[in-house]
Amino acid sequence: MADEEDSEEGLEEAKGGTSVVMLAGVGIVGFLLGGGAGFGGSMFLAPAEDCETVEMGEDGEPVEEVPVDTRAVHSLDGFTVNLRGTGGGRVLRMEVQVEINEDQVPTVEEQTPLLRDAVLTLASDYTYADLEGLDGKMRFRDELMNRLNSALPEPSVRRVLFTKFVVQ
Repeated sequence: MADEEDSEEGLEEAKGGTSVVMLAGVGIVGFLLGGGAGFGGSMFLAPAEDCETVEMGEDGEPVEEVPVDTRAVHSLDGFTVNLRGTGGGRVLRMEVQVEINEDQVPTVEEQTPLLRDAVLTLASDYTYADLEGLDGKMRFRDELMNRLNSALPEPSVRRVLFTKFVVQ
């Protein structure tokens, strides 16, 4: 009887070892198939490098993209502005430049006095607390860009750059 029990235990151990090897094999095959399917799917769904995408306008005509190298930077020079609510105690000194399309340079140069007025009137409406910190400066930049674009016959200002910004 002892021999029969030993042989049954050996048989169970052999079956258990085989099932572990089978399970590991199935796992490895599944892993390889999943990886291959993921790679194949990414290759299938990836945009083709040879294809050109064309953006269409509302009228159904292709929209021309402006190349990056056709941009120009125009200086609006320096500004010294008394800030609101300080009784003349706080002054903002800044230099402003605007990034525009190269073909808009003549228009922007012609409208520079109007743009300078827009900068001065907006800046004088801000307080020291409004301009404090990065958030205040970013909010001022965004509002300034909107004002400058609304002052021009056609929105041209892509970005407003502060090359000097000091509150005293």
